[in-house]
Amino acid sequence: MRALVVYYSETGNTEKVARAIARGLGAEAVNVKDVKDVSEYDLLCVGTPVHYFGPAKPVLQFLDSLPSTPGKMGAAFCTFHNTGNEKTIQVVRRKLEEKGLTFLGGFSCKGQSRIVANIGPRVFNKGRPNEEDLRKAEDFGRSLSSHIKKS
Repeated sequence: MRALVVYYSETGNTEKVARAIARGLGAEAVNVKDVKDVSEYDLLCVGTPVHYFGPAKPVLQFLDSLPSTPGKMGAAFCTFHNTGNEKTIQVVRRKLEEKGLTFLGGFSCKGQSRIVANIGPRVFNKGRPNEEDLRKAEDFGRSLSSHIKKS
């Protein structure tokens, strides 16, 4: 079984989670901008930050460009400021299933975020994803791996 963790990250939050999931899976984590061909992989795990209650545009473009791949498996993960994670996972799930992939599950955790307002920058979820978040992400990767080995 070959797995690939594909992610888009602007601040490093989603990349940290991608690398933890990849460790659990025994797979490689690759930025969505650097993905060339996914045909050799049995599992595609796609990660994104939440943008406006959904996946980031580069991830949507990547998912839309995927070829139809029935018989393969998919999973999703995201990092978020405060909300939108469930909807984001569902959008990725729907897009993977439209391409014929069997969806295995999703993972999300908060990420440190910054908002610049009229009173200056504010930092939220400081220190996230933290070690516990990354441990859970690695566990998610292991659970995907064990699920695939059973099939």
